[in-house]
Amino acid sequence: MQENEVRTELVIPAPINDVWEVLVDFSAYSTWNPVMEYMLVDGTRTKVRAGKGTPFARDFEGEITSKEPYVLRSQGGDPEQFFGRHRWELHEHPGGTRLVNAEEFSGPMAEAVLAQTRDVLVREFDAFNEALLAVLADQRL
Repeated sequence: MQENEVRTELVIPAPINDVWEVLVDFSAYSTWNPVMEYMLVDGTRTKVRAGKGTPFARDFEGEITSKEPYVLRSQGGDPEQFFGRHRWELHEHPGGTRLVNAEEFSGPMAEAVLAQTRDVLVREFDAFNEALLAVLADQRL
């Protein structure tokens, strides 16, 4: 793992296409995701609410930079201060799909911000992963 990267992984016992469909359905995030909401403003620009219900709740604008099959990328922030490049990767895995949920941060504030918030971000990423796992398990019932 890179020093300025936060990364979590989880195996979801569901086909990769099923996971992908949920992952890219931004309008449904508010129904299943306890920590994050995405709203598409236009084709690629987004408004994001992260850390919902926590002292670290924050709203920011970003953009989807790639939505190729099984790799979703977004970015946001101020490149001159603190900038994040997020990616969700899906990989076929025995018995399901391996989700990689990662974000790389850059800018002069990145090191200091991550020193204070890395554990919070890992918990948020894990909560996202677990919520994705749960919504797919519910769909399979």
